[in-house]
Amino acid sequence: MPLTDHPRPSPDALLRLASKEGRGRLKLFLGAAPGVGKTYEMLLEAHTRKREHVDVVVGVVEHHGREETRSLIAGLEVVPRQQITYRGQVLKEMDLDAVLKRRPKLVLVDELAHTNVEGARHPKRWMDVQELLAAGIDVFSTMNVQHLESANDIVAKITSVQVRETVPDSILDLADEIEVVDITPEELQQRLRDGKVYPQEVAQRALANFFSAGNITALRELALRRAAERVDEALRAHMAEQGVEGPLAGERVLACIDPTPGALTVVRRAKRLADRLRAPWEAVHVATPESERAPKEARDALLDAFRLAEELGAETRSLNGDDPADEILAYARGQNVSHIVVGAASRPLWVEVFRGSIIRRLVRGAGDMAIEICPREEGKADAILGVLRLPTFGEPGGYVGASIFVAIATALAVLLDALTEVDLPNVSLVWVLAIIAAAIRYGMTVSIYAAVASALAYNFFLIPPLHTFTIGAPSNVYAVILFIAIGLAVSGVAARTRAQTMIARRQARRAADLESFARSLVAASGEGEIAASTAETASKLMFARVVVLSSRTGELESIAEAPGPELLGADDMAAAKWAFAQRRAAGWGSDTLAGARWLFVPVAGERNLVGVIGVRPHDDATRLDPDQRRILDLIAAQAGVALDRARFAQDASDARVEAESERLKGTLLSSVSHDLRTPLSTIRHAVESLIRYGDKHDAEARRTLLEAAAKETDRLSAFVQNLLDMTRIDAGVVKAKREPAEVAGLVEAAQERARQALEGKFVSHDVSTGLPLVLVDRALTESAIANVLENAGKYAPPDSTILVRAFRQDRAVVIEVLDEGPGFPAEALPRLFEKFVRGVEGDGRPPGTGLGLAIARGFLSAQGGSITAQNRSDHAGACVRIALPIEDA
Repeated sequence: MPLTDHPRPSPDALLRLASKEGRGRLKLFLGAAPGVGKTYEMLLEAHTRKREHVDVVVGVVEHHGREETRSLIAGLEVVPRQQITYRGQVLKEMDLDAVLKRRPKLVLVDELAHTNVEGARHPKRWMDVQELLAAGIDVFSTMNVQHLESANDIVAKITSVQVRETVPDSILDLADEIEVVDITPEELQQRLRDGKVYPQEVAQRALANFFSAGNITALRELALRRAAERVDEALRAHMAEQGVEGPLAGERVLACIDPTPGALTVVRRAKRLADRLRAPWEAVHVATPESERAPKEARDALLDAFRLAEELGAETRSLNGDDPADEILAYARGQNVSHIVVGAASRPLWVEVFRGSIIRRLVRGAGDMAIEICPREEGKADAILGVLRLPTFGEPGGYVGASIFVAIATALAVLLDALTEVDLPNVSLVWVLAIIAAAIRYGMTVSIYAAVASALAYNFFLIPPLHTFTIGAPSNVYAVILFIAIGLAVSGVAARTRAQTMIARRQARRAADLESFARSLVAASGEGEIAASTAETASKLMFARVVVLSSRTGELESIAEAPGPELLGADDMAAAKWAFAQRRAAGWGSDTLAGARWLFVPVAGERNLVGVIGVRPHDDATRLDPDQRRILDLIAAQAGVALDRARFAQDASDARVEAESERLKGTLLSSVSHDLRTPLSTIRHAVESLIRYGDKHDAEARRTLLEAAAKETDRLSAFVQNLLDMTRIDAGVVKAKREPAEVAGLVEAAQERARQALEGKFVSHDVSTGLPLVLVDRALTESAIANVLENAGKYAPPDSTILVRAFRQDRAVVIEVLDEGPGFPAEALPRLFEKFVRGVEGDGRPPGTGLGLAIARGFLSAQGGSITAQNRSDHAGACVRIALPIEDA
């Protein structure tokens, strides 16, 4: 045992190190504001690297008319920019493909937060940088702190300017080195006055607004603080790599987002809190039945919040339930969340009073969890959206149905009041049934209408004075008010029950579809079936058109579509190929090649990528929500494993076929070397003898030699014919021309063809001429019977009898060939009709290739016949049975 224990590196740290292998390094020049000299400092560093013989090129650098910056660019190789026509103007962007093709050691990419013109591969320049790093190219880039996504709302609060171009914090975390370029506020303001940052007229306005001394100081603090946090993260990562223990994070942050613009503030606040706590964090949304009927603007706001959370490194999840507070608390307890970040109330006050405050319920049920409430900075936008977010009024048919329910209840109540002495308060319970029915069938809003209508009907028909809406007795006023309150309460409970039922039904249906999909993958036998099931399930669950592209042949090709055939354009195929090559989603709704009509997701198997799945919603304006995206990822994962399994099975089958082919080749070569050598040797010796000693041989000797050569030539011809026949059978080109034929004639013709093999044996026939005609191909059938007779002739001893008999059995005529040879070995019977299988192995066996019975089976199967073999039970020897179909059968 060692005297000292060496610290063990953290597995997570080792995984992070492994993930960086093969990637380029990113150095980021971070500034507090424009004009501090980030680009200048980057160019100076680039010249230093060039003097160290590093291959440096300029991908894109903006000099903004500054001579000192322009002079530094002049000494470096510049990759020409790509020209893109946009709205009649030719704009220039970094040529990403040209840089990748040039493949320098280091490339300079200025203004990381820049938005690319429409038509470029990526919408943002920082995405171009990601691809360069993935290709193993080092990158120098520049950025101001106001473009950092998590600081966006803070910068807006400091400067009163909302920055639109932002960079995810994950890019900053990706940087291997950050250099803060900093100057004093006074020096920066002087540079503005000297016109070194903006033209004079622009500079004066900037000094009065964004570039005030207070703003610059606050931005400097923000940049330095963010850089310090990054240094701290690097230190902790180094400690983990070296196995040095540090403080453990026991915190977890949960951001609760809703479909309002203020959700972006919640996401950024949660990100900053998670960074301070050094804790993982998640973003969740509770989807209620009412949220499914939300306007498109609300759904888009929710998707924007989810996308921002994912860019900032959060896990996202969409929960289902009718009570957001209960769902959030249950999920938070299950995930051991320590901090919940939620936005301030955005619903109108009357909704908060009527339905209860979500925030108040969260605070009351949080227990030891901390609740952080974010103020709504986007006050106007949220106020407008909150006013518009009134309860949905339902379909007109629902009000018609509720009116019918109320009418039926009214008729029943009036009938009971007229025929019985029931007290009026008890009769009013009849309308409660109508309210419950309306709530269960049509939902909350319609049930409120039913409650009000029931109260009016109760007042009009049963409360004196009748047939007016006037209430005479004060007690009846209280009765009506109580009735309305009870009706509203009952309608709320019934509507909530309906909502829970709808959610449970939807989840059960989705689970059933996924279970059915998993079962279909298990039962599927090939890529086509798996892809078809995948496309059908994805289309059904996501209400979209789906296409599955396979890489089986080396190129992506469509192997399944749902619900019908789809045609992919050039932009779509470019997105599919990029998604497959880069192992990331591409196309519509993604960050790459967003001009495509389809979203393509890579399908990964257990060994490697097997293809991509393309999705295009039926409504092109619809975006996939996180729940749908998770379903797509789940389907892609399951399909990937199944497709990989199918490919593995196909590869194994191909390997078996190849191995069998190699075995057959070896057997064929062995057979050829053994069975061709004898006839060729005989022919050669006979011919050589006639050539050398022809004048010394008498006529009888010459005749004997020529007959021997002719006999062996016939054997060789039959051997080659068998090989050709087997090739035809394997290729599936044997076509039977069936016609009526007599069995006796077939047997006689076959015996004549096998005459040479039957020499020295006695052939006995037991074939009646009264047998029905058989419907066969004469040539193929004669060849099959002749092969069986030749096989019997090879193994039957000299002077033995070979019996050929025929008889009718059911709807066929059976021909049996029985010999008196040794019979078939028991172990050879199961494989007797396979190619190159011989009943007897080893030296001393009769000459042959082992193809005769295989050819006979192939010829007979092609015309509806069959062949079997067994040993005789009455005598030593073999019995081969041939069944031929009768003409009238």
